[in-house]
Amino acid sequence: MGTKHRALLLICCFIGVFLVYFFFHMFLSVIFSPEDCPIRLNRKTGKVYIYDHCLLYFGSLRTFTCSPLKAKEITVKEFNWADIQGCMTSVSVPLGSGGMVRSYRLECVVCEPNTTKVIDHFLLAADTSLSYDEWMWINSYMAFSDKNLDAEFMPEEDFTWPIKVNWPEEIDKKSKASSLEEYQQIDAQYQQMKTYNIKTKEIKK
Repeated sequence: MGTKHRALLLICCFIGVFLVYFFFHMFLSVIFSPEDCPIRLNRKTGKVYIYDHCLLYFGSLRTFTCSPLKAKEITVKEFNWADIQGCMTSVSVPLGSGGMVRSYRLECVVCEPNTTKVIDHFLLAADTSLSYDEWMWINSYMAFSDKNLDAEFMPEEDFTWPIKVNWPEEIDKKSKASSLEEYQQIDAQYQQMKTYNIKTKEIKK
Protein backbone atom coordinates (compact mmCIF):
# COMPACT_ATOMS: atom_id res chain seq x y z
CA MET A 1 0.00 0.00 0.00
CA GLY A 2 1.44 3.34 -1.05
CA THR A 3 1.99 6.35 1.20
CA LYS A 4 -0.89 8.23 -0.45
CA HIS A 5 -3.31 5.36 0.19
CA ARG A 6 -2.24 5.14 3.85
CA ALA A 7 -2.72 8.88 4.29
CA LEU A 8 -6.16 8.68 2.66
CA LEU A 9 -7.12 5.70 4.85
CA LEU A 10 -5.97 7.58 7.97
CA ILE A 11 -8.03 10.63 7.02
CA CYS A 12 -11.10 8.46 6.33
CA CYS A 13 -10.71 6.72 9.70
CA PHE A 14 -10.40 10.07 11.47
CA ILE A 15 -13.52 11.42 9.74
CA GLY A 16 -15.39 8.18 10.50
CA VAL A 17 -14.53 8.33 14.21
CA PHE A 18 -15.50 12.01 14.30
CA LEU A 19 -18.90 11.32 12.70
CA VAL A 20 -19.62 8.37 14.99
CA TYR A 21 -18.74 10.47 18.06
CA PHE A 22 -20.84 13.41 16.83
CA PHE A 23 -23.95 11.35 16.07
CA PHE A 24 -23.56 9.40 19.32
CA HIS A 25 -23.45 12.70 21.21
CA MET A 26 -26.48 13.96 19.28
CA PHE A 27 -28.37 10.74 20.08
CA LEU A 28 -27.69 11.13 23.80
CA SER A 29 -28.70 14.78 23.61
CA VAL A 30 -32.06 13.93 22.05
CA ILE A 31 -32.73 11.09 24.52
CA PHE A 32 -31.50 12.60 27.80
CA SER A 33 -31.37 16.38 27.48
CA PRO A 34 -34.45 18.00 29.07
CA GLU A 35 -36.44 20.66 27.26
CA ASP A 36 -36.47 22.88 30.33
CA CYS A 37 -34.44 23.27 33.50
CA PRO A 38 -35.53 25.10 36.66
CA ILE A 39 -34.45 28.69 37.31
CA ARG A 40 -34.80 30.44 40.66
CA LEU A 41 -35.28 34.21 40.84
CA ASN A 42 -34.84 36.02 44.16
CA ARG A 43 -35.83 39.66 43.74
CA LYS A 44 -35.02 40.50 47.38
CA THR A 45 -31.34 39.64 46.94
CA GLY A 46 -31.13 40.36 43.21
CA LYS A 47 -29.80 36.87 42.48
CA VAL A 48 -30.61 34.35 39.75
CA TYR A 49 -29.86 30.61 40.09
CA ILE A 50 -29.53 28.32 37.07
CA TYR A 51 -29.83 24.53 37.28
CA ASP A 52 -27.91 23.91 34.06
CA HIS A 53 -27.68 20.69 32.05
CA CYS A 54 -24.39 19.76 30.36
CA LEU A 55 -25.97 18.70 27.07
CA LEU A 56 -27.63 22.09 26.68
CA TYR A 57 -24.22 23.06 25.26
CA PHE A 58 -24.58 20.59 22.41
CA GLY A 59 -23.22 22.18 19.24
CA SER A 60 -20.53 24.21 21.01
CA LEU A 61 -16.92 23.40 21.90
CA ARG A 62 -18.12 21.45 24.95
CA THR A 63 -19.49 18.86 22.50
CA PHE A 64 -15.90 17.67 22.06
CA THR A 65 -14.44 18.46 25.51
CA CYS A 66 -17.17 16.73 27.56
CA SER A 67 -17.66 12.99 27.63
CA PRO A 68 -20.89 11.98 25.83
CA LEU A 69 -21.53 9.48 28.64
CA LYS A 70 -22.01 12.30 31.16
CA ALA A 71 -25.52 12.90 29.91
CA LYS A 72 -26.85 13.96 33.32
CA GLU A 73 -24.06 16.25 34.50
CA ILE A 74 -25.56 19.22 36.32
CA THR A 75 -23.96 22.63 36.87
CA VAL A 76 -25.53 25.09 39.32
CA LYS A 77 -24.75 28.74 38.63
CA GLU A 78 -25.44 31.98 40.49
CA PHE A 79 -25.70 35.36 38.74
CA ASN A 80 -26.62 38.93 39.63
CA TRP A 81 -29.86 40.03 37.98
CA ALA A 82 -28.28 43.44 37.24
CA ASP A 83 -25.75 41.70 34.94
CA ILE A 84 -28.38 39.90 32.82
CA GLN A 85 -29.85 41.09 29.53
CA GLY A 86 -32.55 39.45 27.40
CA CYS A 87 -31.84 38.49 23.79
CA MET A 88 -34.37 37.19 21.24
CA THR A 89 -33.05 34.92 18.46
CA SER A 90 -34.88 33.10 15.67
CA VAL A 91 -34.25 30.24 13.25
CA SER A 92 -36.06 29.84 9.91
CA VAL A 93 -36.44 26.49 8.12
CA PRO A 94 -37.82 26.47 4.53
CA LEU A 95 -40.54 23.97 3.65
CA GLY A 96 -40.53 21.83 0.54
CA SER A 97 -44.13 22.86 -0.21
CA GLY A 98 -43.23 26.53 0.08
CA GLY A 99 -43.02 29.00 2.89
CA MET A 100 -41.00 28.51 6.08
CA VAL A 101 -41.25 27.63 9.73
CA ARG A 102 -39.73 30.03 12.23
CA SER A 103 -38.92 29.27 15.87
CA TYR A 104 -37.88 31.78 18.53
CA ARG A 105 -35.58 31.50 21.53
CA LEU A 106 -35.50 33.94 24.41
CA GLU A 107 -31.98 33.75 25.84
CA CYS A 108 -30.34 35.59 28.69
CA VAL A 109 -26.77 36.81 28.33
CA VAL A 110 -24.67 37.43 31.43
CA CYS A 111 -22.17 40.30 31.25
CA GLU A 112 -19.30 41.35 33.46
CA PRO A 113 -20.53 44.00 35.95
CA ASN A 114 -20.98 47.44 34.35
CA THR A 115 -19.80 46.21 30.93
CA THR A 116 -21.23 44.64 27.77
CA LYS A 117 -18.71 41.77 27.75
CA VAL A 118 -20.67 38.49 27.66
CA ILE A 119 -19.31 35.83 30.03
CA ASP A 120 -22.18 33.31 29.99
CA HIS A 121 -25.68 32.70 28.67
CA PHE A 122 -28.69 30.45 29.29
CA LEU A 123 -31.99 29.66 27.60
CA LEU A 124 -35.05 31.23 29.21
CA ALA A 125 -37.87 30.20 26.84
CA ALA A 126 -38.48 28.78 23.37
CA ASP A 127 -41.65 29.16 21.32
CA THR A 128 -43.01 29.08 17.78
CA SER A 129 -44.35 32.64 18.08
CA LEU A 130 -42.62 35.92 18.92
CA SER A 131 -43.49 36.76 22.52
CA TYR A 132 -41.87 38.86 25.23
CA ASP A 133 -44.45 37.88 27.85
CA GLU A 134 -42.04 35.75 29.91
CA TRP A 135 -39.30 38.39 29.81
CA MET A 136 -41.65 41.26 30.73
CA TRP A 137 -43.21 39.27 33.58
CA ILE A 138 -39.79 38.39 35.04
CA ASN A 139 -38.65 42.01 34.74
CA SER A 140 -41.78 43.14 36.57
CA TYR A 141 -41.29 40.49 39.24
CA MET A 142 -37.65 41.46 39.87
CA ALA A 143 -38.36 45.21 39.88
CA PHE A 144 -41.68 45.65 41.70
CA SER A 145 -42.39 45.37 45.43
CA ASP A 146 -46.03 44.34 45.21
CA LYS A 147 -46.91 42.27 48.29
CA ASN A 148 -48.83 39.85 46.09
CA LEU A 149 -45.53 38.74 44.60
CA ASP A 150 -44.46 37.45 48.02
CA ALA A 151 -47.21 34.83 48.01
CA GLU A 152 -46.19 31.28 47.10
CA PHE A 153 -49.06 30.36 44.79
CA MET A 154 -47.54 27.04 43.71
CA PRO A 155 -44.65 25.50 45.68
CA GLU A 156 -41.71 24.25 43.64
CA GLU A 157 -42.33 20.73 44.92
CA ASP A 158 -45.59 20.63 42.95
CA PHE A 159 -43.80 20.98 39.62
CA THR A 160 -42.71 17.91 37.66
CA TRP A 161 -39.34 18.39 35.96
CA PRO A 162 -37.90 16.15 33.21
CA ILE A 163 -34.84 15.56 35.42
CA LYS A 164 -34.46 15.04 39.15
CA VAL A 165 -33.79 18.44 40.71
CA ASN A 166 -31.47 18.39 43.70
CA TRP A 167 -30.24 21.88 44.57
CA PRO A 168 -27.03 21.98 46.67
CA GLU A 169 -27.75 22.94 50.28
CA GLU A 170 -25.83 26.24 50.05
CA ILE A 171 -27.60 27.34 46.87
CA ASP A 172 -30.98 26.22 48.23
CA LYS A 173 -30.60 28.45 51.30
CA LYS A 174 -29.19 31.41 49.34
CA SER A 175 -31.96 31.32 46.76
CA LYS A 176 -34.60 31.43 49.53
CA ALA A 177 -33.00 34.30 51.49
CA SER A 178 -35.56 37.00 52.36
CA SER A 179 -33.05 39.86 52.21
CA LEU A 180 -29.57 40.71 51.00
CA GLU A 181 -28.40 40.78 54.62
CA GLU A 182 -29.62 37.22 55.18
CA TYR A 183 -27.95 36.19 51.92
CA GLN A 184 -24.62 37.67 53.10
CA GLN A 185 -24.91 35.84 56.44
CA ILE A 186 -25.47 32.52 54.67
CA ASP A 187 -22.59 33.20 52.30
CA ALA A 188 -20.23 34.08 55.19
CA GLN A 189 -21.26 30.91 57.04
CA TYR A 190 -20.40 28.66 54.10
CA GLN A 191 -17.18 30.52 53.35
CA GLN A 192 -16.06 29.84 56.93
CA MET A 193 -16.94 26.16 56.52
CA LYS A 194 -14.95 25.96 53.27
CA THR A 195 -11.94 27.67 54.87
CA TYR A 196 -12.12 25.28 57.84
CA ASN A 197 -12.29 22.23 55.57
CA ILE A 198 -9.28 23.43 53.56
CA LYS A 199 -7.22 23.99 56.73
CA THR A 200 -8.25 20.57 58.08
CA LYS A 201 -7.10 18.87 54.87
CA GLU A 202 -3.77 20.71 54.99
CA ILE A 203 -3.18 19.60 58.62
CA LYS A 204 -3.91 15.96 57.74
CA LYS A 205 -1.35 16.11 54.94
